[in-house]
Amino acid sequence: MRASVVAGSCGLGLVLGACAIANTPAQTLAYERWAKCSSAYVQLQWVGVDGRIAFMFSNPAAREEIFECLDDAGRGGPPLPAPVAVRPPGGP
Repeated sequence: MRASVVAGSCGLGLVLGACAIANTPAQTLAYERWAKCSSAYVQLQWVGVDGRIAFMFSNPAAREEIFECLDDAGRGGPPLPAPVAVRPPGGP
């Protein structure tokens, strides 16, 4: 009896753990938009569960290009939170 309770608890833990790994719909949408906009001078840092994109940039022109591209990619679709641009530590 005790072994079946332990096995059931482990199985439930695995199922709940797998759910925690899956992206939210907003994250999936953000990754799709990022795929259209990534550039050589930027690096994706993270995508929040709400779909907010944070990226690191080393070139101010590339930063603006990414903001424009993400804005264009979002036209006609569900809105996402405004992206966040982060400068590299000790960078320009």
